[in-house]
Amino acid sequence: MGTEVRQTVIREMGFGDIIDVTKIENSTFFDAWNESMWLDELNNTLTTYIAMEEGGRVIGYAGYWLVAGEAQITRVAIAPEERERGLGTLLTAALINRAWEAGADAVTLEVRQGNAAAQKMYLTCGFRAEGVRPNYYADNHEDAVIMWLYREAETHE
Repeated sequence: MGTEVRQTVIREMGFGDIIDVTKIENSTFFDAWNESMWLDELNNTLTTYIAMEEGGRVIGYAGYWLVAGEAQITRVAIAPEERERGLGTLLTAALINRAWEAGADAVTLEVRQGNAAAQKMYLTCGFRAEGVRPNYYADNHEDAVIMWLYREAETHE
């Protein structure tokens, strides 16, 4: 009666997650990656991907490429029916922790200028907007906001 308790698990993404991840991907991104692209990503030694699941079902995923001490976030997505529960923040925080554990000095990403919800979530995680990539997105030529999070509390201006 009343409140349903859901156990959320964040774990390393595996090959068995590709079908579920691709479904979320297709409902989230204009430039959705297909199963073959995900296979390539999971086989790449520069990448780290994590999956979020509840009740044995993948409801989100996130990942980055680690190059020269910088973790470039490639994807963060939550299944549409699970959004607005704070799961994106939880998933992003877990991804950042993995980047720090892997030796990253900074984490960076691009986010659509019009995606206020994602920008707010990244700001909550400690990112700062530090630049713009004009006409970055192929579907509508929207600008991308470049955001950074540094391991140390140093200023980068």
